[in-house]
Amino acid sequence: MINRREFLQSTSAIGVSCILPQIPVPPAANFQLIQTETLTSWSVTDPVEWSLQNADQPILARAADRLGKLTKEDDQRIVRLVVRRCGLNLVEIKSNQVTVHYWSDQLADLRPFFKSSGLASPDVQVTLVNRKTEATAHKTGDEFRFGKRVAQDFPMEQFTSKWLNRFLVKSDDHQAVPGSNSGFAWDGLEDGEIPWAAMKSAWRRMQPIICLNCDQPNILVNFGLPRVSFFRHAPRFISVCPTCQRSFLDDPITDVGGWMEANLDEDVRPRFEID
Repeated sequence: MINRREFLQSTSAIGVSCILPQIPVPPAANFQLIQTETLTSWSVTDPVEWSLQNADQPILARAADRLGKLTKEDDQRIVRLVVRRCGLNLVEIKSNQVTVHYWSDQLADLRPFFKSSGLASPDVQVTLVNRKTEATAHKTGDEFRFGKRVAQDFPMEQFTSKWLNRFLVKSDDHQAVPGSNSGFAWDGLEDGEIPWAAMKSAWRRMQPIICLNCDQPNILVNFGLPRVSFFRHAPRFISVCPTCQRSFLDDPITDVGGWMEANLDEDVRPRFEID
């Protein structure tokens, strides 16, 4: 049986709990270690405790002597020691805030990790901390995507529309692809310009290039053997991802003539190579 005093106390507590604001509990940080040479990464609950408990492991061998003289109270000294001597980066992830601790020029290529962790986004705030100088740099997650950001005036919609209609013959297919520079010449166009008809043929016949960020097909926007210096021409195959708006320079093909024979219909191949 609840008496009158107990009833009043319980109702008072309920009333107070309804009035007071609920303070959200901040999410716990997720810690990751990345080996700078192999880019292997793994999760740790507490990087300081992990370092002390694994001081005898080969990966921490170069720091083992110092680690044996330190305790958890030396947390910052331990972080600096491990990233300096052991070729490791420490990544702290807290919601959309990422902090990367590294030493001097030993910053890992973070792009694969950011991609696999879903952090390569413009709404992710990234702080790079150089533990040698304690200098910090602030970036956004999308700065750790593969490729180069396309120019703001790049005609992405035009390329996407043309690519979607690559199996159709259009009246303007004889016109030049914007910004193309092939090192070859087609009738009726300025030297180096590629006609849409040739580009469409390449799109239909070639193996698509897959975006390193989105794992979706890129759109080829330039191919050929353009002049790169006064005495030298070099293969250039440039593709763009319509999703992440990044361009990629792909130069694995050395036999450009053979590539064109394989990927361009005979009636859309260039007439001349530019000296």
